[in-house]
Amino acid sequence: MRPMFVGRDLLVAEWHCDGQKRPWSREVPTYDELDLPRAGVHLRARGRHRQVVDATTAAFTTAEDGYARASPTARPQTSTLIFLRGELASAQMPGRATHACRIAPEVAKLHFRLLGARDPVAIEETALALVARILTPKDASERAARELTVSPSRRRLAHELQHVMATRFAEHLTLESIAAACKTSPFHASRVFRLVTGETIHGHLTRVRLRIALFELRRGAGRLTDIALSSGFSSHSHFTSAFRAEFGCPPSAFVPRAR
Repeated sequence: MRPMFVGRDLLVAEWHCDGQKRPWSREVPTYDELDLPRAGVHLRARGRHRQVVDATTAAFTTAEDGYARASPTARPQTSTLIFLRGELASAQMPGRATHACRIAPEVAKLHFRLLGARDPVAIEETALALVARILTPKDASERAARELTVSPSRRRLAHELQHVMATRFAEHLTLESIAAACKTSPFHASRVFRLVTGETIHGHLTRVRLRIALFELRRGAGRLTDIALSSGFSSHSHFTSAFRAEFGCPPSAFVPRAR
C-alpha cells in the first residue's frame, strides 16, 4: 500500500494486489474505509448478501464491521483507499453498514482528479468530496426500493452477470455469450439484470470498459487506440463516442500533457 496523503483523521493510499485467486476470508477494518477499485474485481459478503466490487462501484466499510472477501479470478487488482477515523468518521459515516454501490460518472472524474493531485490540500479536499458524493448518492432511495423487491435468485444471477463483464470486458462479448457463461438464456439474463440493477447489460458493460480505460489514460499519451482496443472497444472512434457520452468530453482531455 502506497500512502498518498496522511492526516490526523484521513489517510489516502493506493493499494495493489497480484493476480492470484483468493478464497473467502474474514476482513475487519480498523478504521472506516472507502474502497475505489480502478482495475480487477472481487466479491464481498455480509451475512447472506453478496456483491461484486469492480471499477464501476465503490465499497465502504465501517470500523470493526467485519465482512467476507474473495477473489475468484486470477486478475491483478488496484484500488484507491480512503480511511477515516475520529470526528471525521463520525461526521461522514455515522452508523453506516458495509455496502457497495454504483458510482456516477462525476464520481469517476473526481477519482481521476484525486490521482493526479499533488498538493496535500487538493488531495484532502478531493478525497472528502468523493466520500460525501458516494455516501449521499442521488438515486440511493430508488436503488434501495429496488433491492427490497428482488428475489435472492435474481440478485445472484445479476451478480454473476456483473462478474462475467468485470472479468471478460476485453473480449468480443455478445449477450448470448454473457448469458451462456451464467447458464441462462439471453432473454432471461437481459430481463433480470435490468430488473435488479436498473440498467441494461450493454450499458453496464460499456461503463465497465470506460472506467477501466479512464484510469489507463493517466499513461495514455499516444496510446488512445491501444487503450480503446484493450478495454474492449472495437475502434478508437467507438471508444471516443462512448467516452464523450459518459463523461462529456473526449478521452484526450484526460491525457496528461507533456511538460
